[in-house]
Amino acid sequence: MIRLWLDTLWRLPLVQGSRNARLFDGLGFLHVMLPAIRRAAPPGERRAALVRRYAGYFNASPLMAPYIAGALARMELDGSARGADPERVERVRAALSSALTARGEHLAEVILHPLALTIGCLCAMYSWYIGPVAFLLLHNLYNCMVRTGGYRTGLHLGEQTGRILAAGPFGRQRMLGGLAAFAAGLFAAFSVAHALRFGGARVAGSGLALIALSALLGRRLSALSAAALLLAAAGIYLAVW
Repeated sequence: MIRLWLDTLWRLPLVQGSRNARLFDGLGFLHVMLPAIRRAAPPGERRAALVRRYAGYFNASPLMAPYIAGALARMELDGSARGADPERVERVRAALSSALTARGEHLAEVILHPLALTIGCLCAMYSWYIGPVAFLLLHNLYNCMVRTGGYRTGLHLGEQTGRILAAGPFGRQRMLGGLAAFAAGLFAAFSVAHALRFGGARVAGSGLALIALSALLGRRLSALSAAALLLAAAGIYLAVW
């Protein structure tokens, strides 16, 4: 299992490498599954059937795809003597893909990316060159931990992978969300302080008014419409003042 995990590690970041309209990430997922396929079946018709099974459509969060690949690899290896049930494999793949995609996208796009960007911006606000380094380290380190650990977890637990995810990355989701909110609050406070220092109360008050306006518009309008109105308001402000 350790050898299989090591052979697959370098393939995990490439799951999106062949994205297309017909199979989406199917070819990338097949590339991730190839080491397990080679161990589960000798060269011949059975291996060709496994390749055809994983060469179809695949759509899941790239952050969570290693959990699915590990679980399916374990199923194929456990059934290597007689062959895993194709219908059972497909059910597990569909169930994990649908369940993990929304959670994975929320973890990445709503929590991890804003947290890393906010910390980087806080450092840049004081001309600390460690800001980009902090952003890249936080973002990429957590991604690597989830992806490599996810494949190992799926490979160890197989079909039971979905039941223990609450104790994995999603168990830390609340802590990361709180840290992201705290970092956003610090960033807002330091932004107002800088506005007062360099532009006076008028600039700081205008910034706070724009923040309040964006919050109100976000409840009534789409994000694109709210952004367009805010851009127009900023242009009018700069032209008048």
